Amino acid sequence: MAQKIVEIADLKTGGKNDELVTYALGSCVGICMYDEGLHIGGLLHAMLPDAYAGSMEHMDGRRDMCPERYVNTGIERLYKTLCVRGADSGNLKVKIIGGANMFSFDFSDKNMDIGTQNVIQSKRILSEMGIPVVAQMTGGTVGRTIKFYPGDARVEISATDGTKHII
Repeated sequence: MAQKIVEIADLKTGGKNDELVTYALGSCVGICMYDEGLHIGGLLHAMLPDAYAGSMEHMDGRRDMCPERYVNTGIERLYKTLCVRGADSGNLKVKIIGGANMFSFDFSDKNMDIGTQNVIQSKRILSEMGIPVVAQMTGGTVGRTIKFYPGDARVEISATDGTKHII
């Protein structure tokens, strides 16, 4: 089995003999998109909800050219990458992990809670694309490491509170 590490603001794809791993999902979201029939899938580790909210420019005027950093542009990139690999857009499904509030702030303005906004944005975009979210483990106050196995669409989750889950 080949293990592929998905960094922050990154995505990787794999097949039935691959393990896609990402560490330290806090307010970030892990989007596991897959085609069960073809046993292929991909994992996106996105940090922020929207590439177009505010500025994508660095202080020196350069544009942020990392679509994987954002939920909206990252999901689009993941979708296109899987379709190029042969996935049938009508067979795609998603599992969402992450979106925690790591600092236990009491956000009276939910727009300031990046984790919640990442999850909301993910669900909105996937709904617009017609891709069902079949499982999720989101919110809370714990960090999560995930191992995604595109071959059987299994996601193993290890949380910083010591709990382990499979979705």
